[in-house]
Amino acid sequence: MVNFSVNEELCVLCGLCAQDCFYGIIELDEYPGIIDEDRCFKCQHCLAVCPTGAISILGNSPEDSTPLKGKFPAEDSMATLIKGRRSVRKYKPDPVEPERIQKLLDTAWHAPTGVNSRSVHITLMDDPESVQKFKDEVYERLEEAMAENPPEIPSVANLFKMICKRMKEEGHDILFCGAPHFLLVSAPESAPSRTADMTIFLSYFELMAQTMKIGTLWNGLLRRVIESILPDLQDRLGIPADHELGYAMLFGNPAVKYQRTIERGSALVRRVEWK
Repeated sequence: MVNFSVNEELCVLCGLCAQDCFYGIIELDEYPGIIDEDRCFKCQHCLAVCPTGAISILGNSPEDSTPLKGKFPAEDSMATLIKGRRSVRKYKPDPVEPERIQKLLDTAWHAPTGVNSRSVHITLMDDPESVQKFKDEVYERLEEAMAENPPEIPSVANLFKMICKRMKEEGHDILFCGAPHFLLVSAPESAPSRTADMTIFLSYFELMAQTMKIGTLWNGLLRRVIESILPDLQDRLGIPADHELGYAMLFGNPAVKYQRTIERGSALVRRVEWK
């Protein structure tokens, strides 16, 4: 059941809900109604587009939503956010408050997914003590793996040997950067656009984090360790066996403050015409 309902006192019969329905399953029969609930893919566009707030669906009502008028960031502010975000590799030890982490996750959860599958699986380690124990085990086992069964690609093996050596001799934490929290995203292999969905989720997560003054780092090194060097960690982390591992992201209160955007010049674009 999608629980589609119309407040008849507010509905002005404009038909926008029907026009914006991707599958065309909303019809105006005196008032709007869904003719085939099985084809609804729960995008909630009907709720979002209604100018008078007359439509509720999936247990959600307009009163639970945020009006958009005047709330979007100005284009220059958005450009500064995108150009000003940085990969943070130094973190303060104090953790981010649980309610702020939840707000960050709940906001990023609104990222789009292919056919609205909502199949991204988030594995979160937000307890700094657990992160420390996990980190200690990873470094210990990674050093053993590099000695006993290093990756076949020499450059990869040399990279992880260097990472272990710097941690052991200098205490330089390249893998976790001292971050108090991290998350991993995965998705079922059956998901129609799993790779894009996971990347989009983390992109939204990162940009929201920047607005909250929370630092982030896309961590391909940690992903490589968990996926191929110490693969048993996936099961111990609770990542389902039929999932593709997407990426890891560190986050926490940054110990470095950037003062300005960087500039990368104009986009490289190949414009084409079709005749």
